[in-house]
This record gives sequence, structure tokens and C-alpha cells, in this order.
Amino acid sequence: ERKENKMRSILFILILTTVIFGAPLTPNDEANLKKRKIKQHILYETYLETDKGLASVFGYQFDTFLSKHQAFILAISGAVNGERGGYGFAAFGLGQEIPLNQHFTINLRAFIGSGGGGGLPAGGGFMIEGHVGLIYNVTPAFGVEVNTGYLKYPTGTFESPMINIGIQFTEYQIYLPWQ
Repeated sequence: ERKENKMRSILFILILTTVIFGAPLTPNDEANLKKRKIKQHILYETYLETDKGLASVFGYQFDTFLSKHQAFILAISGAVNGERGGYGFAAFGLGQEIPLNQHFTINLRAFIGSGGGGGLPAGGGFMIEGHVGLIYNVTPAFGVEVNTGYLKYPTGTFESPMINIGIQFTEYQIYLPWQ
């Protein structure tokens, strides 16, 4: 009960601080609000050439669009299949979408990051990966994607072609740019 009371006190202080010191948006702030697209991807990726057969990761990517079709990407993935338990990576990169029509979009992505574990010969862990694929936009907010590409660890000896499939969710967020 003592721990519960302590948590309530902390929560009360946080709420009170927000109410006292939080400032409402000014008319100038409201006039400068912007909207940008964000996407969340849930992917299943398979490495086609490893010394122990196929290896697969389950991953999440978050895109913040810098313009209508270019995005900054954060990505994480971890082993879920094959002889590479404990393998994972975290990366960031850039993406380019090329709309073909209302439903189909070409998807280009390039990442750099760090990964390893699971006995994979990643050397120091520096990784690069590139994708090209196709998105089918089922609705403006939901899509299905298929990508192919290549993963390489320049500081190690591992490299492999890869394929991934996934789903994506698109939404828009409102933000106030720094001035």
C-alpha cells in the first residue's frame, strides 16, 4: 500500500506541474501548425543465404515523412526463425516512395545500423541494408508490402540477399515546427 500511495503522489505531482506550467497554444502557434505523414511497418524478413540455412527476423519500422514521398526511418528487428537465436539489429535510414497509381507504390529504402548476436559473423556489428519493393495500398491508411534487398556487415563476413513481407499503417500527425 505504501508503494501505491507513493505512485499516486508522483502521478499527482506530474499532473499538477503540467497544469501549472503548461502553456496553451497561442494564436500564432495555431496558425503555424503543420501536418505530416507517418507510417508504421510490421515486417517478417528472411535472409536467403546463411551458413546455417534460412534465418528470419520479425521487425518494426517507423517512418517520419520529411516531404510528400521521402521519409526518415527507424528500424528494429530480432530473430524468430532459423539457427540464429539472439540475433537482432537496430538501424536508421531514408526511404523514397514512387506512386504508380492509387493502389501501387514502389518502395525504396536504405539503412545503416548495428546488429549481431546469435553466432552471426557480423564483426564489429556495422550493417548496411537496402530494399526495393512494392506496396499495395488497400486503403489510404492500410497497405501490404513485399520487398527484396541485400544485407551486409562490412566489419564482418556476413552478407545475404533478403526478402520481406509486411503490413503498414499510415496516419498523419499535427506538429508545431521549431522556429
